[in-house]
Amino acid sequence: MPRYPFEARFKIQIDRPDGVLETVGWARDLSEGGLGGFVATPISLGESVTLRIPLGKDKNAEMIVPATVTRILGTECGFQFRALSGQQRSQILREIAGKKAIAVAGSLA
Repeated sequence: MPRYPFEARFKIQIDRPDGVLETVGWARDLSEGGLGGFVATPISLGESVTLRIPLGKDKNAEMIVPATVTRILGTECGFQFRALSGQQRSQILREIAGKKAIAVAGSLA
């Protein structure tokens, strides 16, 4: 699935046995299938997360979507969306409209 340049600070929530971890990441690319970015907090491959991604002209509006960590290379992480509503898919398509697809090596998400 093609990825498109997308730069934004996003929030990550992880429900772990010892409690909820909330942290932030810095997005670098976005597609209908997922998001790629950088996360300084240690997370694990296969971990389920909830992402809060600012989209649209009003960057205070957040798209909340469940995802799975599918790639980790140092601090670079790939997140694959598990479920998108029709409205969320439309939000992503509006965000990437007119942007040129970028290559992301080894990307599954």
